[in-house]
Amino acid sequence: MSSAQPWIVHKFGGSSVADAACFARVAEIVEAQPSGPLALVLSAARGVTDALLELVRLAETRDGAREGALAALRTRHTTLAGELLSPAAARAFLEGFERDCADLAGLLHTVALTRVAGRSVGDLVAGYGELWSTRLFEAYLRERARRAGRVSWLDARRCVIVEWGPPRAHHG
Repeated sequence: MSSAQPWIVHKFGGSSVADAACFARVAEIVEAQPSGPLALVLSAARGVTDALLELVRLAETRDGAREGALAALRTRHTTLAGELLSPAAARAFLEGFERDCADLAGLLHTVALTRVAGRSVGDLVAGYGELWSTRLFEAYLRERARRAGRVSWLDARRCVIVEWGPPRAHHG
């Protein structure tokens, strides 16, 4: 990934992608950047990470509000996709989103059965928010067409792996 030009990296927090107007402001900032390598890091939309972690808590306690809370996340992201994307692009985004929601529902069902979710489960569930906001933004930016041919979504789970724990003995 070396380039003659240095990479410019922008990080946008949850408030920066809270709603459709915020997504549009972020796109304007990105499009105003000079040509060259540009990387964007987006958080989950404001409140989504907390809502996802609340789903885990609701599953652990077998609280019936879990289904409604997941439905609220679905509605929020469906609305965002409808406001930001063409009907075809919204359908494509929502297909992947619904697969994620089905996976999430299955995971939460398992948590409800066992009544316990380890930290890794919470991390996995919370990570969906970033996946959704970045996939949505990628589709939105691509449709705006100013950088369309040069927009690529990269799954950070595949390029950054951090393992916590005691140091391992290195045998070399």
